[in-house]
Amino acid sequence: MAIVSAFAQDTAKTSSNAKHKDLRNSVLLCFNYGRHIPVGILAQRFGNSNSVGFLAAYKFGNNLQVQAGVNTIFGSQVKENGIFDTLIRNSGYLIDVNGNYAEVKQYQRGYNWHIDIGKIIPINKFDKNSGLLLTAGLGFTQHNIKYTFQRTVLPQLEGEYAKGYDRLTNGLLLRGFLGYQRIDPKSMFNFIIGIEFLNGITQNRRAYNYDTRMADLTRRNDTQIGLKLGFMIALSGRQAGTKKGEEERYFD
Repeated sequence: MAIVSAFAQDTAKTSSNAKHKDLRNSVLLCFNYGRHIPVGILAQRFGNSNSVGFLAAYKFGNNLQVQAGVNTIFGSQVKENGIFDTLIRNSGYLIDVNGNYAEVKQYQRGYNWHIDIGKIIPINKFDKNSGLLLTAGLGFTQHNIKYTFQRTVLPQLEGEYAKGYDRLTNGLLLRGFLGYQRIDPKSMFNFIIGIEFLNGITQNRRAYNYDTRMADLTRRNDTQIGLKLGFMIALSGRQAGTKKGEEERYFD
């Protein structure tokens, strides 16, 4: 009976091992870059933007994946019109404290963070840890207008005064991603690439805009679609379907 029992246990282990062959738990550390196109209302305010960020993920042996990421946002095209109308008046130009024409450059700046859950769908039976990756999650997003100019010459755009013109906006972020994730069995070249969908449910957080002489209480859907590319460090754990130390004993 003992021999039959041992044989049955070995058979069960072999069956379980075959089912989960090559699937592993992994810790993923990803450095990424994104290029995004604004859609709808956001496109009326800003042009295309870039993001640079970091993402940490844990891939379970069943190819479920949980992750968290943070990104900085930066762009060089601001489409907001009329912000300086109350400052330039009849001259048509901004005048500094010395009576000279002042050149002011505007940029989009911001950041976001998110927590997601997703699933890897293998497309190659010989590489079950890689494949199509679909994730969805929630987070927080914020953006504003940054002004650059020669310091000390435009006090009306410095310090607390700048808050009346920067359009600071933030709110809940909804995120979706569809792409391909590659985890190299030899840990040589790990990457992720795909389409990212971002929708911020946002509102201007300044109490008062100086140019409009009123608060902006409008709730917006700030939507972006973009290409995301990242390179990962993958720390692979034990084989799926085994307990700690069991895999080593099984193959001894």
